[in-house]
Amino acid sequence: MGSTQKIVNGVVWSTIVNIVNAIYGFIAVPILINHFGKAEYGLIGLAMSVNVYMNLMDMGFNSTNVRFYSTWLAEKMHDRLKKGFQTSLSFYGIIGLLNALVMLIVALFASSIFNVTQEQNMVLQHLMYILAATAFCHWFSSCFDQLIKATENIAWLQKITLATKVLMIIVLASTVVFRLSIEMYFALTMLAQLAIVPISISKIKELTPFLSFIPKWDSQTFKEMLPYCMNIFSFSLFQFSFYNLRPVFLGIQGTIESVADYRILNGIIGVVTMLGGAFTGILLPSSSKAVANHNKKAYFRMAYDGTKYISILCCFCCFGMMSVGPEVITMYVGESYLYLIPWFNLWLLCTLGTHNQAISSLILAGSDIRAISYSSIVASVLGLLVAWIFIPYYNIGGVCIAFAVYVVVQLAFYYVYYWPKKMGINAFKVFSKSFFPYVLFGLCVSFVSNMIKIESTLISFLSKGLCFLFLYSISVILSLTKNDIRFIKQTIRKT
Repeated sequence: MGSTQKIVNGVVWSTIVNIVNAIYGFIAVPILINHFGKAEYGLIGLAMSVNVYMNLMDMGFNSTNVRFYSTWLAEKMHDRLKKGFQTSLSFYGIIGLLNALVMLIVALFASSIFNVTQEQNMVLQHLMYILAATAFCHWFSSCFDQLIKATENIAWLQKITLATKVLMIIVLASTVVFRLSIEMYFALTMLAQLAIVPISISKIKELTPFLSFIPKWDSQTFKEMLPYCMNIFSFSLFQFSFYNLRPVFLGIQGTIESVADYRILNGIIGVVTMLGGAFTGILLPSSSKAVANHNKKAYFRMAYDGTKYISILCCFCCFGMMSVGPEVITMYVGESYLYLIPWFNLWLLCTLGTHNQAISSLILAGSDIRAISYSSIVASVLGLLVAWIFIPYYNIGGVCIAFAVYVVVQLAFYYVYYWPKKMGINAFKVFSKSFFPYVLFGLCVSFVSNMIKIESTLISFLSKGLCFLFLYSISVILSLTKNDIRFIKQTIRKT
């Protein structure tokens, strides 16, 4: 199977997984809020936010490993790959132990850090103990995922991710039926995510039988990967901080209820974000191959056509969701949460920033990524400052305003400077042909769809949704070139 077909299969299965994730989130959030209460459910979001921040200890090795593994596989440097994989196992083993230690320390001082009651603090500590207990295995599993991605078997990885989600659905149902505690629900959810690890190990043995799973540190290999890793880490540090400190700031500057509001909006909008963000991981192995082989044709096709197809999907999700926003929130958590609509729409618009994921994969596939560190620092610091200032006044709204500031600053940097100056990409062409037309289609169709006024929430949702789907699809089809149509037909046939 060629790289293009592997990318397409990866996109198809990633889309399926994202849809299932959206359905799971749609079902899980109101069920858990009803079962545990809004404040207690917010504790899960708070604990996860603190633990997610521990991903910084990865130091950029996630993308680094995929990039180097892909290059070594393409050049059949099996000995280098073996040393790199064993070194990564050693590295992630150390990280896993440090992650567990940090979570234990935070748990001990949770009451003085977060705005929680004594009872809530006890539950929060238990959740953090669970995260500490599973940290080691989670880090090892990420190492396995990186290698499978490097072999361009994204579709297979998404399939077993789907199996994980099925297990989580079973855990959710069991929680309600057997009235499990919040700690028991959380522990079983963490274990469900680790259940596929033996399957991943088996797949790696099949794809790369020459590899060893015994951790072994190789200083020379680590030194070779470290400069690229540090470049990734330097810009991802602030980027990661911005994305994952927002709910933490809500827990400090706002209320536990506002953390629950964040989880509600993130649960709905997450599918749009995941769809855009997933493309980087899918495209990175192929982008690394194109860069390594100096394939200019593949390089620019990835930039222009890749951005176009991602923009079509992102705009569909963003404006489609915006069209049925009130209905979705009403069915999701009830009419009492409709006050979230303005922030819901603003957050949705911010997700359009993910249209650049194809070009981002080309950036990560290269070696000169130092310049983007500066934009990440400025955008992240400015965004977090805005969040800290506005959260006491607007709660969840402060987070959404901060997100808008962050996205505008980042996109301005890419379009005005980095793409044309550093990558030789025509930024105006990207905007005018690969992105803006589909934003315009989405805005116009969303406006038309919102003209439908029906009292029944379900019928209104279906009517608006179908209207948007039909009109947007027609608009996109009419905009496609003959080459686009030929490529889509060939892809569908092969798939």
